[in-house]
Amino acid sequence: MIEASLNYLREGDDALVTVLIGGVLLLASPLLIPAFAVLGYVVRVLRRTAGGDDEPPVFDAWGELLVDGLKAFVVTFVYSLLPLGVVAVAAVLSLGAFVAVPGGESAGAGTVVVGLIVLVGGLLAFLASLVGLYVTPAAIAAVADSGEVGDGFALGTLWSVVSKRAYATGWLTAAVVVLAGALAVGVLSVVPVLGTIAGVFVQFYALVAAAAILGWTWDDVRPVTERTSESEPSERPAV
Repeated sequence: MIEASLNYLREGDDALVTVLIGGVLLLASPLLIPAFAVLGYVVRVLRRTAGGDDEPPVFDAWGELLVDGLKAFVVTFVYSLLPLGVVAVAAVLSLGAFVAVPGGESAGAGTVVVGLIVLVGGLLAFLASLVGLYVTPAAIAAVADSGEVGDGFALGTLWSVVSKRAYATGWLTAAVVVLAGALAVGVLSVVPVLGTIAGVFVQFYALVAAAAILGWTWDDVRPVTERTSESEPSERPAV
């Protein structure tokens, strides 16, 4: 699957133009709107590959692209709040421990309690960040599939997907591609300016490859919905 994902974008008709546009947009992503465009392209890749179409999309229909990117951004942002919420709770508990133990002989015990709260809070925040990283691709794929942002937060439905071994395998494979891309970016960054710029294009290529893997995975693990179409006519006894 890794080899197919690395060839995914290269085998498109407008591969060079797509990579150039994607890299420039990623380079300008701090401006947000270019970031939405990149996310919108990722959504298109997910939607196409999950639908069995392995022809890479192009950057067109910019209005729809930005809307898709905004939806993906909302889902990503909300799931990124999980570790922040844990840190906030830990901070409140730590502050409460300081207030409850103002000083004196019990100050040492209060310090230990605060230290334990910070340690446990940090561990829980780390675990929450892993959960967010694991669930977010499935949530974005669900939104790409239906076009509804709410489907990205249908936890019951998402659990039926992320708990499958096939999803875990696809997620790990995509993570390997992203990490390999990050490693390549790190190597290129040794060269001042030009290496950093080239690394952005490599990063976009790796992001698209990972999205293709997740799209193929979603095609295998997506929830089965009941169709309300007319059922097959039942057999009737001959008269």
